[in-house]
Amino acid sequence: MKNKEVISGVCGGAFFAATYLLAGIPVLPAVLFGGAAFIGTELLMSKTNIFVFDKIDEKNFMEVLEDAKNKNKYILSMADKIDDENVQKCIKEINATTTKIINTVAKNKNKIKQTEKFFTYYLPSTVGIITKYDEIENQKLSSSDAKKFFENAYESLKEINSSFKKILNNLYESDIEDASADIKVLNNLLKSEGFDEIEINKEEKNE
Repeated sequence: MKNKEVISGVCGGAFFAATYLLAGIPVLPAVLFGGAAFIGTELLMSKTNIFVFDKIDEKNFMEVLEDAKNKNKYILSMADKIDDENVQKCIKEINATTTKIINTVAKNKNKIKQTEKFFTYYLPSTVGIITKYDEIENQKLSSSDAKKFFENAYESLKEINSSFKKILNNLYESDIEDASADIKVLNNLLKSEGFDEIEINKEEKNE
């Protein structure tokens, strides 16, 4: 991962820690604060464009996906650096779900509008939290504040894991509805053509 992204991740994680772990602000607003800090730091250190998701073109679309893939690779690379097995498992699940979200959006560009906050806030903030967790864990601190931080960070990662899975489910809601409608239409058509009666007759003959 590039140095600017590591620094941005640390800043994002620091903002999250200050708002959620210390100030007690709910996790999703805290994640948004962390994401904003991450993006703000990146913008200060580079000429990265802010993408308008309802007007995104092919070039920007590929850049968004590539950036997300890089962040997701970093997330996976951090998993084995974490000592706590439960946190490791949670990070790997986040990585797996993120991979599915990226692949889903890559196959259907229109779905990117549903995932704007995921790409611009939630994913960068997750990078920041994991980066900060690893940094603090490496210090081998044993204070009560450090223990509280690890507990709260783990709970936050579990909530992020759950939220990412919900985002993935939401991406397929319309597909499931469309497929269910198609199945219903097909079944009704088959019944109108008498195919269900043919199957019943076959079953009776077999008996």
